[in-house]
Amino acid sequence: MTQTAMPPTSTPEAGPETWDAVVVGAGPGGLTTAAYLAANGRKVLVLEANQVVGGSTQVFRRAGNKFEFDVGTHYVGECGPGGRMQTALSGLALTERITWLRQNPDGHCRIMIPGTTFHTPTGWDTYLERLIAAFPDEEAGIRRCVRILRIISAGEEPRLKPWMLLRWGVRPITRLFKACRLSADVQAVILAENGDYTWPPHRTPAVMHGGLLHHYLQDGAWYPRGGGQVIGAHLTDVIQSYGGTVRTKARVDRILIEDGRAVGVRLRSGEEFRAELEVAAGDYKKTWTDLVGDEHLTRKLRKRLADLEMTQPMFAVYVALDVDLRGRDTPPLAWIWPNNDVDGYYREVEAGRCPEQMPVGISCPTAKDPDGTHSAPPGYSTLELVSWAPKEHAFWNVDGDPMEGAEYGRDEEYRRLKDELTQRVLDTASLMIPDLRERMVFCEASTPMTQERFTLTSDGSCYGIAPVMKNLGPWRPKVTTHIPGLFLAGASTEHMFGINATIWGGMKAAGTILGRDLEQEVKDGAVFVDEAKLTEITEDWDPLLASKPGSVIRRAVRRRPKADA
Repeated sequence: MTQTAMPPTSTPEAGPETWDAVVVGAGPGGLTTAAYLAANGRKVLVLEANQVVGGSTQVFRRAGNKFEFDVGTHYVGECGPGGRMQTALSGLALTERITWLRQNPDGHCRIMIPGTTFHTPTGWDTYLERLIAAFPDEEAGIRRCVRILRIISAGEEPRLKPWMLLRWGVRPITRLFKACRLSADVQAVILAENGDYTWPPHRTPAVMHGGLLHHYLQDGAWYPRGGGQVIGAHLTDVIQSYGGTVRTKARVDRILIEDGRAVGVRLRSGEEFRAELEVAAGDYKKTWTDLVGDEHLTRKLRKRLADLEMTQPMFAVYVALDVDLRGRDTPPLAWIWPNNDVDGYYREVEAGRCPEQMPVGISCPTAKDPDGTHSAPPGYSTLELVSWAPKEHAFWNVDGDPMEGAEYGRDEEYRRLKDELTQRVLDTASLMIPDLRERMVFCEASTPMTQERFTLTSDGSCYGIAPVMKNLGPWRPKVTTHIPGLFLAGASTEHMFGINATIWGGMKAAGTILGRDLEQEVKDGAVFVDEAKLTEITEDWDPLLASKPGSVIRRAVRRRPKADA
């Protein structure tokens, strides 16, 4: 059986067409914004430069579709009943179509530093007890540190929160550690998962890292059944089922501003689309500098953009093994640090160097979704290994702009560096899987240049603007802008980054545009989508193909291989 993607509801040949809203960028934030607008009666056009929607939630396949890898969907917090994810999806009737698998609540993530293995549990109390058990000689400092983090991030002891925020929350997390006299080992364990925002501890406000801890500790870690691509596929289905259009391979060249107001967009092909409002859901910096243009910026915004820093970019290695790791003690999620100097590694990368020993986050989709085999056939496993590396083009021996098609993939120095860092990542991952190289049947890496090329992000950043204090709280970019008709969505807005936050932020952005409190309406039971209007999901439904709207390519549907009886 074959399946083709749903054709777009309009084509360029159909002639000029106006829209209520044009959304630039089909990551989870842009798609959620568009879905809520479409479900509330707006005629929406979504334009995506890549050939697949989903942004960092998309997947890719290799070895003749034998293996599937998640680009960025590794683990997500707040996905249980009543959590932000379920709330945002419920208004679109997607809670049964996008289901979340809870990872082991007794330890969803294994943290390994030299001499210590720690399993991150669900619940602040259990987390505190486990830290004390691992480092009994530092109980007093651990108790003080965790209490402060709970107050500023988890809303506990609310009477003390304003004082604690001023005293500790806005200061670097390293200052709190120093005041609590925590050893480097304790600091490394507490900081181990900061690869979820890739920013140096000495420049990370304590409230930021505390918020990351709370994101997972309050309700555990979750993973979408069937892999990250189901998110983009179902959001696209909502948009198209409610009269909208999602176009891929449609790179926007300019947001059109007339008489000080946003009135449409122009593609690189020259096509123009007029709309009452535009939503820029891509890279924050590129939106202003490339799509809007300096002549439409305020002096304050120009200054901000000139000083704006982005989070460190990822270096990722995708591996397939000829062994089913579910039969071993290999955890679905892990962070491995070859040494306990977390801040030191970041300082090296910030300086444009990549140390010999690289920290690695390990994600095993095969183990996270144990009843499915979407990532690999029976008897095999896939791993996504992530670290971070210098952003500078010179480090990678790249002269041109990857976003503009600069040729670098065949450059000998680029390939040498890519292979060298791949081996370093494999060295670290082998600390947890000793026979990794012996069982490896597939290996491919992506660099910050890859991220720039495919996601059009400044410095190849996965998480948007850096989480320094001037980019947090009331200082973070708002959904509304100084240009009437132009709104923002995505990772760099006031609603923060990460899959949960960008989907939640998409609902909030749509509410701002519509002038309604959609969050409260959904919590009160509102569902804006009739599920009967959505595409029927059969055994042969392929989320990746469904995420390529308008594709004329016909290909065999990917089925889940079944284990032999």
